[in-house]
Amino acid sequence: MDLASFEFPGYPIDYILYDLKWILEQEDINFKGRPQKKQEEINRVFECLNITVPQNREGSHLAIAMFGEILLGIHPVEALIKAGLDIKPIKNLRG
Repeated sequence: MDLASFEFPGYPIDYILYDLKWILEQEDINFKGRPQKKQEEINRVFECLNITVPQNREGSHLAIAMFGEILLGIHPVEALIKAGLDIKPIKNLRG
C-alpha cells in the first residue's frame, strides 16, 4: 500500500509520517523499561501483523503495537486505554 497515493483531509501524509517518526524516536529516548508481561502482549501484536521492530527501538514498541491493534479492528479509544498511554484532556492541562 502506497500511502502517498491516498487523499487525506488535513495535513499532507508526508508531514504526518514525519511527526509520527519523531514521536516514536522520543519514545525510544525516554524509555525506562516495561514489565515482561506487557512486552509479551506487544510481541503478540507484532507476531499477528508480522511486524519486525529493531531491538534498539523498545520505547516505540508500545505505540507501534497500539496502531497495530487499531489495524486489527480494535477501536482507537480502546487501543489507547489498553496501551496505558498517559493522555490527559487539554482542558485539564489549562488549569
